[in-house]
Amino acid sequence: MNKISLVPIYSTNILGKKIDKEINNFLDELNTLEGFSFELVNINEKTERLTVLLILGGGTEAKTLEYLRDKEDPVILLTYPYNNSLPATFEITAYLQGTGRKAFFVQTIGEWKTELQEILKIYTAGKNLKNKKIGRMGQEGKSRYPFEKSPVELIKGNWGPEVIDISFDELTTKLEKCKDDPRVSELVDEMVNGSIKSVEPDSNDIRVAVEVYLALKDVVNEYRLDAIALKCFDLLPIIKNTGCYALAKLNEEGIVASCEGDILTATGMLIIRELTGEPSFMANPSLVDVEKGLLTIAHCTIPRTMCSGYIIRSHFETGIGVAFQGTMYDDKYTLFRIGGKNLQEMYVAVTDYQGNGEDEKLCRTQLSLKFEDPRKVEELLSRPLGNHHLIVRGNHQDRLLRYYNMFVK
Repeated sequence: MNKISLVPIYSTNILGKKIDKEINNFLDELNTLEGFSFELVNINEKTERLTVLLILGGGTEAKTLEYLRDKEDPVILLTYPYNNSLPATFEITAYLQGTGRKAFFVQTIGEWKTELQEILKIYTAGKNLKNKKIGRMGQEGKSRYPFEKSPVELIKGNWGPEVIDISFDELTTKLEKCKDDPRVSELVDEMVNGSIKSVEPDSNDIRVAVEVYLALKDVVNEYRLDAIALKCFDLLPIIKNTGCYALAKLNEEGIVASCEGDILTATGMLIIRELTGEPSFMANPSLVDVEKGLLTIAHCTIPRTMCSGYIIRSHFETGIGVAFQGTMYDDKYTLFRIGGKNLQEMYVAVTDYQGNGEDEKLCRTQLSLKFEDPRKVEELLSRPLGNHHLIVRGNHQDRLLRYYNMFVK
């Protein structure tokens, strides 16, 4: 349950029992919002919780702006059609936005509670992201980031999460300890029994893949990570196996995990997880057909919770280890990526499932999607933000855009 402070603001000209009744009525209505609990806080009291300002009439502009002077953005205002509440809210919002601050208001008419609940979910997710921690295991090549500042600094400043570096020695040390772990056999059985079939990997390949997962999970727990970016190709010469299963399994459990040490993609996956509660598929765009508005996207690791079935395969590029060839659900999918010169840009598009492929010249899980908006195809090709894109089941475009406008743009 997320606790919200409700701060009523009104002019001294509107005092007495009438205004008290209005405030209590609002409080009762707000406390019907699922997932949120509201508590009245006087304008003179300090509160560290998420706050909604209830603008109850005109003549409140100066008082509201003074209250917000040392408060963090974004600002959420609640207005109603009486006592010149809306005119005052217009003035307050215009002033705040004119000074570069983020301010949003909801009118208490129609489906206003649904609207406010959506804003509060986004607001809460954005605040939560500032407390998230990503572990980076293995450095990426510099060519991926043409930034003037460190990508770690830009991730923290623009999107919220902190990135910490963790030595590969941590993983290899823990890997040795996992060889005799009784959970290995259980997880091997779970993987094999849940699959349609196994093609390339033998029993030892599958066992080592499980050991990598357990070792990586220990690293996550030790450092209290919300996400991990593993430069999986560095594993190949050490254990002759990949991290594809480990990353898939962590994502299934709600622990964001990206491959190739890609901390930008790990950040994007965290954003999706916080905003939607869903896992995402990190993949390479392989083909964009402008004329048909089609995208083919593929990779070797995918959360099996996104699949109706899966085949155990080897890693595509190397032919070793354990990867998944998943069959995904017939549904809408949102395509998502962050990037840009200063890491302040976002690409998002809604697509429709067209099918999964089995081309032996592409990574194991291959997904074909059709763009709902043909203009998004041109946007993707004319200004790409990078290779790895994220796929999340469902249409989450509006929520992602509102989050972006609330915290980044």
